[in-house]
Amino acid sequence: MRSSQEIIDLTGNSDSEEHPNNSAKKHQKMKAIGDFIRQRAANIGIANHTQFRVEQLAAGAALGNASVILCNKHTQLFNTTFSDRGWACGYRNCQMLLSSLMASEVSVSAFGRIPGDGGVASVSDLQQMLELAWQEGYDVDGAAQLGHRVKGTRKWIGATEVYCILAHLGVRAHIVDFHCPTATDGTHPALFEWIVEYFTSGATADSAGDQKLRFTNKHPLYLQHQGHSRTVVGVELSDVGTTILLFDPDVAVARSENHPAELRSFRLMLNGTRRADQYQILYVDDCVADEAEISKFISSTRVP
Repeated sequence: MRSSQEIIDLTGNSDSEEHPNNSAKKHQKMKAIGDFIRQRAANIGIANHTQFRVEQLAAGAALGNASVILCNKHTQLFNTTFSDRGWACGYRNCQMLLSSLMASEVSVSAFGRIPGDGGVASVSDLQQMLELAWQEGYDVDGAAQLGHRVKGTRKWIGATEVYCILAHLGVRAHIVDFHCPTATDGTHPALFEWIVEYFTSGATADSAGDQKLRFTNKHPLYLQHQGHSRTVVGVELSDVGTTILLFDPDVAVARSENHPAELRSFRLMLNGTRRADQYQILYVDDCVADEAEISKFISSTRVP
């Protein structure tokens, strides 16, 4: 259930199983392609993610004399596939967040509730966990909006649904709404300031880092805007300005196990925030909470 101060809904047409712009003919074609891709993947054992991790980011080509501060180095990029592109970005970003949480000794005890072999949950498993969270009483209004059913569908999810999945696992999440631009040019400097504060305040540096590129114990952030979501994995600070570093589930990177990727592939400049009027962040506590400590009524903090 949402708080009396309604949380902004940035998922787009999340109560529909199909993107509103897709014609029936296009849907049939994409379904046929998706069925073919799934069958091929089953035959040759293709994983549904790239195995690319934050620790494989390279500091090369940084902005000026920049310092780079990154989240938990074990955070993994999960890409959408041909069969789920256009509707599963929320699930893929949830997987990225879970990959960081599961690498945390503090958080690891929560994940006995994940179905399967102990790895990061599949999209289907996340759908099942969301329905279980609704059955436990989390976000009654949101459950009704989505018809109390997502498993086996193409319904979009957003920050409130990820909140419910995490609550089911005993992980307490928080939502921050940036409900309007905070600069006259339509950009969101308050969003950037909040993200920088998150990654620089109270972070413990990983011993593997150096002065130019540092890994921390921070978990990544789930970042939502209208119709799409991405994962914030760090910040780049320099005299030129601040850059946000993102994992986008719709953007693939090299699959090589030890291949470093240049930061330029992951940057979001302040000017790039003009693409949306509103943004939403979900972040998590690095601890397992008692079920009674996690509110079933979802509220948010508004900035400004």
